[in-house]
Amino acid sequence: MSLGEKASLGPGRVVRCRACGGGVTSHPVAILAALPAFLGGFAFLKADSVSMGMLAVVGGLAAMALIHTFAVPLTKP
Repeated sequence: MSLGEKASLGPGRVVRCRACGGGVTSHPVAILAALPAFLGGFAFLKADSVSMGMLAVVGGLAAMALIHTFAVPLTKP
């Protein structure tokens, strides 16, 4: 499953597993994985320069991607 597919899952969205054909969804705690991206956007608004703000946004998105990839488990519905 790609990062985009896993990130678009939620407690109410179920997709078929490519390996077994069963339904999978992400754990409800996956919503918290978006917190670094939100904080990066907030830092962008408070930054003194656009380049530092963009660096905060990119860092937040990278942290979100890492959390989704390695920390958010897939569960059976």
